[in-house]
Amino acid sequence: MKLNKLAYALWLPSSYPSKIEPYDGDFIQRHAQAASAFIPVHVLYFARDKDKRFTRSIDVEEQQKGNLVETIVYYATRDSAIGIIDQFFSMYQFRKLYKKTITDLFSSRGLPKVVHVHIAFKAGIVATWIKKKYEIPFFLSEHSTIYLTEARPNLQQLGILKKYLISRIISKASKVFCVSDYLGKAMKRKWPSINYKVIPNVVDTRLFYPAASVTHKAHSLIHISNLNYQKNPQALFAAMKILKDRGIEFSLEVFGVRDGDVEALANKHGVEGQINFHEEVPQQILAQHLRNADLLILFSRYETFGCVIIEANACGVPVVVADMPVMHELVTHNRNGVLVKPQTAAALAESVINIIHRKVEFNKNEIVATVSMYDYSAVGKMFLDEYVSFDNTEDG
Repeated sequence: MKLNKLAYALWLPSSYPSKIEPYDGDFIQRHAQAASAFIPVHVLYFARDKDKRFTRSIDVEEQQKGNLVETIVYYATRDSAIGIIDQFFSMYQFRKLYKKTITDLFSSRGLPKVVHVHIAFKAGIVATWIKKKYEIPFFLSEHSTIYLTEARPNLQQLGILKKYLISRIISKASKVFCVSDYLGKAMKRKWPSINYKVIPNVVDTRLFYPAASVTHKAHSLIHISNLNYQKNPQALFAAMKILKDRGIEFSLEVFGVRDGDVEALANKHGVEGQINFHEEVPQQILAQHLRNADLLILFSRYETFGCVIIEANACGVPVVVADMPVMHELVTHNRNGVLVKPQTAAALAESVINIIHRKVEFNKNEIVATVSMYDYSAVGKMFLDEYVSFDNTEDG
């Protein structure tokens, strides 16, 4: 297939940055940016404005940058005192809205060559309708932790209807992509018939790049997450307490959603003086802080990837991560980071101390080299190749 034969790819994400949640699904937006360097991509995202902060009915925002068009449809739903009734009307309005929006889009722009869903629920509902009505196949990219048995919540803990819809969406997809092999294997255990391919997350090396080494009086540590159950704040703060008790001078910069309970947990461990909490920030600002860090800590209970790992590595910063199967796809022990016994605060503390003392042994250029497979051009080309190979199969 020649490139100009591909009209455009319609991307339907279940999570995407918007006025309601500016950083939600930003990893999907970066995927779209990477793919749009090779093919025209039109992102269509339906954002429910539950609290009616930006609209009391329907509002549409659209912007274009190069080959990437982003259309965000904000919609409000009616209120009632009964949750199940709210859910019914929300789904009814969503269904009515996406049918009209898709019909208008196809009428004005023409049919896409392929539809690409990112995270099955609930954008996959739209894709299955498009496939039935217009006979356009759809691909599915998965990032979600719900397929991991160790996750909370996981697939088995979801409601019956949601589980049914996710399973139906997966069965209807022509191709399934996962951000890690670990996630793909977890999905295949549930749906043995799927054949997945790994297309990893991306790092913008125009923003994340190394700087000249800086010596800090106090060791500069960084953690990037909202510190929920998955990210294991209990072990993180307990490890920081061990560092403090050992007389290690350090500061831990935490970037994510400010949460009073999390800050209270830090106080409980007696490390509030060593930790600075920040709200979520744009990637340009985050990159500046990463370049200034000695190491990044990500001691999660479970992950499907870990974008902050490749962002830190792109800045030449080593990482300390829990030794889980998925992390072996990202981290080579003692090259771009270290792998630590999971959920053990003492082991985390010892590894942090060890890497601080051995920091000169980590080669910044070697660390940066590990992210070449995650840059925009490499990952964007993966999307193009998949679209082209599928189209050739269809033509054949």
